[in-house]
Amino acid sequence: MEYIFFWIIWGITSFWVLKTFYFSYHKEKLNRLCKTALGIDLSILILFFLPWIPGGQTGWQLILQGNFLVILLGIFISISLLCFFIKNKLLLILGAILHMISSLVFIYTMIRLLPGTYSLTFDASAPIFASLLLLVGNVVVLLMWQQLQLKVAKKR
Repeated sequence: MEYIFFWIIWGITSFWVLKTFYFSYHKEKLNRLCKTALGIDLSILILFFLPWIPGGQTGWQLILQGNFLVILLGIFISISLLCFFIKNKLLLILGAILHMISSLVFIYTMIRLLPGTYSLTFDASAPIFASLLLLVGNVVVLLMWQQLQLKVAKKR
């Protein structure tokens, strides 16, 4: 029964999102998608203050220890955040690309930091939330990219 409920909600949500953002360009839609992407990246940077691995090390502590992948992830997310804040077309595309690359870097980083399996506790749930936010952010930036393409097509 839960599966049916999930797929019904998923279908309705997907239909609404595609109908709202995919097929027609509107400046306000593009602005909402930019603000959403900005909020997601800001949320991920805030999650750097919470423990990432069992033992209580936060993302910022891993950066200060010189973990290259976490430093790279922080740089990509920070640049992406700035690109969404400025809202220039080329910078929005750069921000979208960096956001999607950040998703891959994040997953690879977490596999390197936590090889194998471990018990998930609330103390180390920040990376789970960050990965989910990055995946939702990927959908947002792809819809934003589509809005930019529709804007160019509308000008022609």
